[in-house]
Amino acid sequence: RHCACSMPSSLLRFATMEDSSQSSPTLRLFNALLVTMLAILTGLFSVRLRLIRPEDGDLKGMGFFIGSIAFPLLIFNTVATANIGAIDLGVIGACSLGKICVGTMTWLLAFVAYLPKRSRGQRILTAAVFAFFSVASDDFAIGFPVIDALYTEEDMGIYITGNALVGSFLFVP
Repeated sequence: RHCACSMPSSLLRFATMEDSSQSSPTLRLFNALLVTMLAILTGLFSVRLRLIRPEDGDLKGMGFFIGSIAFPLLIFNTVATANIGAIDLGVIGACSLGKICVGTMTWLLAFVAYLPKRSRGQRILTAAVFAFFSVASDDFAIGFPVIDALYTEEDMGIYITGNALVGSFLFVP
């Protein structure tokens, strides 16, 4: 017989699994998403409860560390340790083509259908913002844990890095 109070302990048991390579892909995915969402919620509640005050500059150091040190090191480590010859460029091309199609369709739909009585310049600008947000993704923060949880045998992180680099060149103004 299970009671409602046993739920958090079972979630905690999945989140702290020590031998995650032996568990099922579903449990590894659950673990990765749980830990990621808990980290995001911790940040959200820290700001909402005023423990961290962005307007006082509390996040400047964290932003510098993540943007200038951690992400470049993560990208460098992924590229440096990857077997570049084993990369299927068709996968990166297919992901990029999919993003191009989604971005184009979003732009056209937003330009034609979203508040069409505005000036042409405002419609172009709004459509561009909508298209950008439709293809923008959080490849590193959510992508790496999910891919690592699902593909324990292969090194698939290079595809996340490749898609992020191609996306940076193609989709970021």
